Amino acid sequence: MRRIAFINEKGGSCKTTLAVNTAAYFAGHLGARVLLVDMDPQGQAGKALGFVVRDLDPSMHDLLTDRDTPPEACIHASQVEGLDVLVANKRLADFPVEVANDADRERKLADKIERVQGYDFVVFDSPPSMGLFTVNIMLATEEIVVPVNLTYFALDGCAEIIETIETIQQRFGKTDLRVSLVVPTLYRPTRLADEILAKLKRYFPSRVARTVIGYNVKIDEAQSHGKTIWDYAAWSRGAHMLESLAKEIHRQGA
Repeated sequence: MRRIAFINEKGGSCKTTLAVNTAAYFAGHLGARVLLVDMDPQGQAGKALGFVVRDLDPSMHDLLTDRDTPPEACIHASQVEGLDVLVANKRLADFPVEVANDADRERKLADKIERVQGYDFVVFDSPPSMGLFTVNIMLATEEIVVPVNLTYFALDGCAEIIETIETIQQRFGKTDLRVSLVVPTLYRPTRLADEILAKLKRYFPSRVARTVIGYNVKIDEAQSHGKTIWDYAAWSRGAHMLESLAKEIHRQGA
């Protein structure tokens, strides 16, 4: 079972967009069994697939705070065949406080994911910050895909992620944790964007994705309708970009 997390400690990097559509591509186009895990209290991954997340119970909060709640009780089938979701909502925001005194608080997610069976991929969506949520994801995954919006502070965000990964590796002995791909996002043909992209390629010489995700309104529209890009506008440039990236991520595990 391959585990892939989309992580960036800064917001607006398209983490959810890439996580949802990559998971949907693996399920809908490759015929894989995929579990999408939403670890963001905003519940955007579930919303992007048409779930009314506030009404779902049990959810990620129950899974992570109740030792007796099994993963299968919180897994919901999406409209994409083969794609299931562990949905989050605002209740998840209480998780860090509720488990603050637990010795295993950093491993809550990893322990529950170890019980999951029958999936080819587990894809994690993360919140736009570092904290207990992201530490739990890093201990539950093996691969990290880092979406990077091509703005002035992009390299700072990448450096922070690398430092965090090194800390996790050392503190928890998580030696299999690695960055498998850095994905440039929200590209616009400007001199600044090209300069940042060039710096990313120098900083990560073998890990910057060949697929650069440019801004595309159809991707935003699809999410607002609770659909994947292929269910909403399969003919669009956005669909072609996301398909190319999903194939590239898939090849990383070949």
